Amino acid sequence: MKIITSFLLLAMLSFSAIAGVSPKEKQALIDLYTATNGAQWNTTWNLDAEVATWKGVTVFKDKVIALHLVDNNLNGTLPESIGDLQNLKVINLHKNNITGNIPVSITSIKGLKSVNLSFNKLDGAIPSHITNLTNLEYVDLFFNNLSGQLPENIGALTKLRRLSIYSNQITGTLPSSITALTNLRDLQVSSNKLSGTLPEGMDAMIALERISLFDNDFSGMIPQRIEQIVGLNQIEVAGNNFKAPSAGVIAANE
Repeated sequence: MKIITSFLLLAMLSFSAIAGVSPKEKQALIDLYTATNGAQWNTTWNLDAEVATWKGVTVFKDKVIALHLVDNNLNGTLPESIGDLQNLKVINLHKNNITGNIPVSITSIKGLKSVNLSFNKLDGAIPSHITNLTNLEYVDLFFNNLSGQLPENIGALTKLRRLSIYSNQITGTLPSSITALTNLRDLQVSSNKLSGTLPEGMDAMIALERISLFDNDFSGMIPQRIEQIVGLNQIEVAGNNFKAPSAGVIAANE
């Protein structure tokens, strides 16, 4: 009996040692490789090797927790199966040639802390369910062709530190819920097609250090109480239809 028990224990330990990344997660990575012409990446993957050896893939305890494929010549669209990478904390695909929409499935990865899809050719709207990702701290979507409006419930992302969506085609107003982002340090929405007045209560965003609003169609007054945010050292408002700002805001913008 002891021999049988020892054998079973050894077998379980051996299986644990070779288990590796789950087939579902591995297939999601292969789908990404296929959909973005992986054979032509600057640094490609050996699909016959262990996932942990694939450049840009971080594996911890047999789970894929980060994906860094910056400036790697990804050409194509992001597959919906990317949402099967349920353990991701970071996805960084900055500076590639990715087209199509942001897959809605990404919004099911509850533990995501950082999403960087900037400097690509993505279009369509930012998925509204992104507001379900309440662990998000960094959202970088600048230099794409994104359109539509910002999710009305953007204020649900209470851990957000940076929202950088400049140089897109985003329309509508800044949602009033944005004032709930009291951890936000960096708000960059310049060079879009945003309009309307700024939400009241932006002075409650006490962590703000930079606000970039230039080259939109904002109107009305810049709330003077924004000046009271202690750490705010940069505010850019040119190229809008604001009425004359207060002297303090002018100084911050120069």
